[in-house]
Amino acid sequence: MAYNPCVVGPHYNPRKNYLTYVSWGQSEDMKRYRLRFCAAHVALVQEQLSEFKVDPENGTVSGGNSAMSHCLACGKPIDKAAWQVFITVYPPNNEREDYWTHIHVKCSLPELLLDGSA
Repeated sequence: MAYNPCVVGPHYNPRKNYLTYVSWGQSEDMKRYRLRFCAAHVALVQEQLSEFKVDPENGTVSGGNSAMSHCLACGKPIDKAAWQVFITVYPPNNEREDYWTHIHVKCSLPELLLDGSA
């Protein structure tokens, strides 16, 4: 079993964990933290964020402008006050993956991406 458990909770995990770094906010008011997931839960994170994946070759987001113009949490159009969300995932057997999107100030990140230590 992994020395440090998956942040989703205690469950059997005979393999290593995978790190995910979350940063969200605006200007100098950015919150940053690291999450540790088992292989199954890091795959869920990747699936949940797939439309916001940044192409490392040209910096574009998978879902295009429509993905960037809607809130990650509620799916409604964003406004100028929306926070930016940056997520870096280090998945099994792959290079790092970066994700970028927005979230309304009054919305909360998806439960899987919340900082459990806060």
